[in-house]
Amino acid sequence: MLPDRPTLQDCQAFHEWLDEEKGFSQDLPLNVMLLVEEVGEVAKEVRRLQGTLGYPDLVTREEEAREHLRDELADCLAYIVKLSNYVGIDLEVAYVRKMRYNMVREWNE
Repeated sequence: MLPDRPTLQDCQAFHEWLDEEKGFSQDLPLNVMLLVEEVGEVAKEVRRLQGTLGYPDLVTREEEAREHLRDELADCLAYIVKLSNYVGIDLEVAYVRKMRYNMVREWNE
């Protein structure tokens, strides 16, 4: 159902299927809350990863932290894809549009 190298459109189609198959709630506030929870997990894993970088004797813990961070980032992407589905946004089109805007945007930071 999901190719090895999926496009964002593939991911959106997969999550439409998965939500139906598993009966996941499409409640927007609930799913935003779950996304925020996953972002918190990303922050936790980044802190964990930074605590292990630069210490050769802790290579295993660094690799473990990277694996956990990989999984938490994937969870965040899944919730973003799901939210896009629930409101009818083609995420791939939205991303390209926004990045094209960012390329010409003036950044005042």
